[in-house]
Amino acid sequence: MKDVKGKTVAKNNLPSKDCVVCGRPFTWRKKWERCWDDVTTCSKSCNAQRKRGELAGDGVDDPGAASAKRKSARKAKREGTADPALFSKPCTICNTPSDLLIRCQVDSSKEWNMVCKGCWPSVSGGVTDGDADHPHYRYGGLWKNRYAAAP
Repeated sequence: MKDVKGKTVAKNNLPSKDCVVCGRPFTWRKKWERCWDDVTTCSKSCNAQRKRGELAGDGVDDPGAASAKRKSARKAKREGTADPALFSKPCTICNTPSDLLIRCQVDSSKEWNMVCKGCWPSVSGGVTDGDADHPHYRYGGLWKNRYAAAP
């Protein structure tokens, strides 16, 4: 690590943090140069343990049961027997789950939004390419829930 003047820093002066999983201190590494603020765990095993804890946060205390639940959900999805409501996404504007969403930009932030067919006329003016009243509108495609029943 280099200090402000461009000189290298001695190993005993490197910044350190405490691991959020095991609580042990760990020091800065060259590979973390660009993402040091985001690093929270000391090792790959602690990171995997942290992720297992987050995924099991769905009300199931046993990690084995959580794993079995995820596995059965993946199997149902693969076989086409999964509940279609599990795969619908919410509209960015009204937050209503939908099986068909329009990806578009609606304001000057240029962030992509997923908009349902009920909210789409208000953000686009009802025209695919937008109109003079909606200068920031930009169409970006459709998203469809492949597991929903065909209309």
